[in-house]
Amino acid sequence: MLADPQANRYVSGIAWHCYAGKSSVQAVLHDKFPDKDTWFTECSGGRWSPDWAKNLQYFTRTLVIDTTRGWARGVLFWNLALDQNDGPHLGGCKDCRGVVTIDSNTGAVTRNVEYYALAHASRFVLPGARRIASSEAGGLANVAFRNPDGSMALLVANGEPAARSFAVKVGKQAFTYTLPASSVASFTWKAPQ
Repeated sequence: MLADPQANRYVSGIAWHCYAGKSSVQAVLHDKFPDKDTWFTECSGGRWSPDWAKNLQYFTRTLVIDTTRGWARGVLFWNLALDQNDGPHLGGCKDCRGVVTIDSNTGAVTRNVEYYALAHASRFVLPGARRIASSEAGGLANVAFRNPDGSMALLVANGEPAARSFAVKVGKQAFTYTLPASSVASFTWKAPQ
């Protein structure tokens, strides 16, 4: 469709889901059609995958870091909120997990692993932020942004079985950090003027 000049003019962007393939394809398509927006619009965890630590790595590394490194302008998980019975649903997934679970009897809200993966980005990457260059090394996935207020945000995921140390340098500012095994972290700081 994008290669067809007639159809291309009616397409403003491409939406991606996580259910098959690799997020690296987003960048390949962006390189061929740089005038088209890329959006990551759907992925869901579920009761079929109960390992919290592995899920946090997957959602942060693959769905937040890799998709935004692949030009995604936004990341959306499916479903946002479900009840304690994984509903409501109109077909489809019977045991999907929402970003939050709301108990329909008590109103209690449970923040699920998807919530924490999104929080690493949404708390520090402000609306209007632009992704900036960052290098990946030593098994640490990362993505960096410059916010409209000039602050910087960096998300880092260590999926390795051992702690990893790394250094960040922006202009004359620098810091080092040791990220524990199987963990994620977000950093924010004021950029040099």
